[in-house]
Amino acid sequence: MNYRHPLLLSLLLLTIVFKVGAQTPDSTIVTKEKTKGLIPVPVLYYTPDTKLGFGVALIGFFKLQSKTDSTYTRLSTARLIADYTLNKQMDQWLEWNVFTREEKYLLRGEVRHRVYTDRFYGTGNNSSQDNEERYEYDLVGTKLAALKQVGNGIFVGPDVQLTKYYNSETNPISEDQPSQLETQQISGYKGGINNGVGLVLLFDSRDNVSFASSGMLLELSGYRFGSMLGGDFNYSNYNLNFSKFFMLKPNHVLASNTVLTINTDEVPFMRMATIGGDRLLRGYARSRFLARNVVATQLEYRFPVKGRFGLVAFTGVGDVFDKTEDLAFDRLKYTIGSGLRFALNPKEKINVRLDAGYGHEGINFFVVLGESF
Repeated sequence: MNYRHPLLLSLLLLTIVFKVGAQTPDSTIVTKEKTKGLIPVPVLYYTPDTKLGFGVALIGFFKLQSKTDSTYTRLSTARLIADYTLNKQMDQWLEWNVFTREEKYLLRGEVRHRVYTDRFYGTGNNSSQDNEERYEYDLVGTKLAALKQVGNGIFVGPDVQLTKYYNSETNPISEDQPSQLETQQISGYKGGINNGVGLVLLFDSRDNVSFASSGMLLELSGYRFGSMLGGDFNYSNYNLNFSKFFMLKPNHVLASNTVLTINTDEVPFMRMATIGGDRLLRGYARSRFLARNVVATQLEYRFPVKGRFGLVAFTGVGDVFDKTEDLAFDRLKYTIGSGLRFALNPKEKINVRLDAGYGHEGINFFVVLGESF
């Protein structure tokens, strides 16, 4: 088993939920539902790259009632995470997904500052673990999207992404093997500004955006990054993300997810398509495989166990590629695994998950707030 990649431990030490609940209705008075709250979650973890890390996460959630009737929007969420490690790394990250009244608009985005050490193995779907090198970087950035509902759960709107990578530093693979990033002068190895604007088309019929049991999510997006917005890298980025959810019986859900990403021109390596990590093919470390493009599909079965606890079983297959001829059946990456769920808020199905994914290079563990898709 491979434990060299990030292994998060001991998250979920304490959870406290603040909710404003509805009054109990009687035969003559109809009360209105009120749903909002804050969930603070202390965070403690350890990885080979960070050593001991600690911090706090704060999850806010709410629903807005219609001005014309008693209906409510689906759940809106905001999440703030701040942590620090004994390797002097830090991450401050605020992200949000907010429905306005009547779901006329969907506002989503993030603001992030990060000081981190990461790993690079090379590009392409045949990179070797023997070429693992570490590099450091600082990051500050924001993503801002405002999508308008044009009818029947279809949202359309612009998305702006502004990111600066700085204080970048490469390291040799070994005493006699220099950094691939530097010797090959891979785009982005010195850091730089990555600014772009795009258009998002979203169809969302999920019953719950945190933990869907029915419905589907289809997101199509296209972006142009480059000097027109002050960026250092000129390329285009196109994405398809499709998820479908089936309730097999009460609280038993079969979920599927398919992803396709295509990049053109001089996409920097830190924005290349990837598999691995806590969202796509969880049997591999984050960014284990990088290339211009990726295609992958995954399946997950979710079911309750007892009280706030649930379990999942998942599998997936896919690969990164620069050209379609790079794809080959005998090189496809697969993952199988299982996970534990703990409901921070059972009513709104806001979960912490612990996933163990197995791929052809070993096993990887992830502890994350929210579902993978």
